[in-house]
Amino acid sequence: MVKQGHYAKVSRQKKQRQLKQRHQVHEQRALTPDAVVEFLQVRYHLTRAKRQRPVVRKTMQRFVALWLTVAQKTSPNWSVMTVTKQTLQQFNRQLPWQGYAIISQAVMDFQAFLVKEVPAVPLERRLTLGDTMTEADWKKLVTTQLAVNALLGLVNDLSQITNAQIAQLQAGLMHDDETVDWSRAANLVAPVTVMAPDTDAATKTWYEQLEKLSLKYFD
Repeated sequence: MVKQGHYAKVSRQKKQRQLKQRHQVHEQRALTPDAVVEFLQVRYHLTRAKRQRPVVRKTMQRFVALWLTVAQKTSPNWSVMTVTKQTLQQFNRQLPWQGYAIISQAVMDFQAFLVKEVPAVPLERRLTLGDTMTEADWKKLVTTQLAVNALLGLVNDLSQITNAQIAQLQAGLMHDDETVDWSRAANLVAPVTVMAPDTDAATKTWYEQLEKLSLKYFD
């Protein structure tokens, strides 16, 4: 008769083999760090694109791609506030005000996507996400960038722009109910928006689509 201890030993060995096999499968499925941006772009498209109008989809695709590229250069610990601020700075004066307005409508949903998806990315060293934004945080970030863009259109030198000048313009970009005054933003930013000489045809077409959007689109 085979002793009960033998069954226990065989059972332990079987469990160990199963654990090893699952670990090997996990390793095979794990992404390399340089695949993270594309992976999350695809996830965002799959989970959000069907609910977005074409111009919103195109704008958010650009924003998400740039945001993730900036984040990937930081560290495994992504700060939403820091990466968002740096992403807006990279768009700078080249993005029409309508682009900032579209992003404003979708950015909190994008953050919800990040909170859910980033920690779940299959990496050997998992990503972490912190320093998330409130709506008030976002409004401060976007109005600061719009104010900087307007001032850069006047002096074209960031070193000549003071915090007091930014704060003054920023205050004028907000309604009394703490919502962004896109009419004021349009008046300030549209005249100083520029297009880089090396802008590709697809980006030019996107900019043209944005510039056709009137204030009524954002009511």
